Amino acid sequence: MYITDFYMSLIIGVIGTLLFVETFGITPGGIIVASYLALVFDSPITMVLIFLVSFITYGIVNYILPKFVILYGRRRFVATIVVAVILKLIFEAIYPLTPFPTFEFRGIGIIVPALLSNCYARQGIKLTVVSTLVMTAVVYGIMQIIYLV
Repeated sequence: MYITDFYMSLIIGVIGTLLFVETFGITPGGIIVASYLALVFDSPITMVLIFLVSFITYGIVNYILPKFVILYGRRRFVATIVVAVILKLIFEAIYPLTPFPTFEFRGIGIIVPALLSNCYARQGIKLTVVSTLVMTAVVYGIMQIIYLV
C-alpha cells in the first residue's frame, strides 16, 4: 500500500491536533483542519481564500441569519456548512475571472471554511486563526522533514 501526502498529512495532523487540544485546551479550527491546510500551506492564495470564505461565513451565520431564523447547536452548524458551500460555489463561478490559480481550493474549500467558522463562534477569531496557523505550520514542517528522509 502506498501512503500519499494526503494520508500522511491526515495522520500527522489529527494526532498533532489532538495533542495540541489536550495540552492547551484550544481547538485549531477542528481536528482535521490543520491536516488539510498543510497540503496547501505553500499556496498563500489558497490559504487566503479559505480564510476569507470562513470569515464571510462567520459573519453571515452569526450576524445576518439570526435576524431571520433561530440558530443554535446543530442548526447553526448546518447553516455554517450550507453557507460555506454556497460561498464556495460563488467563488467557483468567479474562478474563471480571477488572475490566479485556485485549483487546490476546489477540494479543500468545501468543509474547512465551515469548520473554521464554527470554531470562530466558539472560541473567537484571533485564537482560532493563530492556533490553526501554528498547527498547520507544524504539520507542514513535519511533512517537509519526512520528504527529506
